[in-house]
Amino acid sequence: MAIPVNEPVINGDLVGTLAGLAPDGAVAALRAARADVTSFTQGSHDALFDRNATGLSLEERLAAASYAAHVAAAPDVARAYRERLHAVRSAAGDETSALLERLVASGDALGGQPASASFDAGDNPRINAILSHTHALARLEPPPGKPALARLRQAGLGTREVVALSQLVAFVSYQVRVIAGLRALEATA
Repeated sequence: MAIPVNEPVINGDLVGTLAGLAPDGAVAALRAARADVTSFTQGSHDALFDRNATGLSLEERLAAASYAAHVAAAPDVARAYRERLHAVRSAAGDETSALLERLVASGDALGGQPASASFDAGDNPRINAILSHTHALARLEPPPGKPALARLRQAGLGTREVVALSQLVAFVSYQVRVIAGLRALEATA
């Protein structure tokens, strides 16, 4: 279930909204018993996608999040981030969005093959490096190493940006797994 851009997140809980939880259902009640987990998860999301965060642009972060969810075979989560990217993108974000759309359309993640040729198709080495690193982190095939970090540096990313990107990919991987678990629980409740 994708979240339309103009639709509010239910009770400030993006994960619950993306999971399609009934606000008054049994799974929502279980989550309410651990409200701190829900709050911290949403707080992490809010910090990672804060418009005022420095380093990676919001467009870059949303593209990486969408692509990480795509690689994790979570099309609804990927679509939610892609819709937000389309809503906030700038002129520079058009190229980012176009590259992301090409990657998603190519089916690279679903086929399990790295799409290294696709990353070199665009004219923006920065977004190419960001999405390539996102792919490597999300798939861990092969694990990113010094050459991957060197490519990020050559594309203009500093240490803080590389750490922020890595945190974002890890968070989206966590988010996708929590959503899948909640959907499974909701289906049995």
